[in-house]
Amino acid sequence: MVTPPQLPPPPRPQGHYVPTSRSGDLVTTAGMTPRVDGTLVVTGRVGEAVDLDRAKEAAVIAVSNALSALAEAAGGLDRVRSLLRMTVYVHAASGFTQHSAVADAATDTLATFLGGRGVCARSAVGVASLPGDAPLEIELTAVIS
Repeated sequence: MVTPPQLPPPPRPQGHYVPTSRSGDLVTTAGMTPRVDGTLVVTGRVGEAVDLDRAKEAAVIAVSNALSALAEAAGGLDRVRSLLRMTVYVHAASGFTQHSAVADAATDTLATFLGGRGVCARSAVGVASLPGDAPLEIELTAVIS
């Protein structure tokens, strides 16, 4: 698994939305894709153009973007008390069934940065398409202090 040594800069929105929404001590991120400096670096369906290992790499990039946006909203990673939920949307080829393996790469990355605070409830859902032909999209919901 590839885990970045540090978080990337907070991602810039790619449309008419904000990277995070906050209500009290809850923060939800927008869906984050595997973008580096605003450029989608992995495209295609998982199980066709994107193999499992590349999908896991894409998950690390996407969840790192989500975590960076969350850290900015919270005022730092140390202010993230816990993650409540992660949803991983996988742009899956027909017959692809390893959604959880893709999501595991994101979970491992969260645990690297947050320790036990990074383990949360999650869903890994196969979808027919995603914006820009992204292979996956990840959302986080967290409690901050």
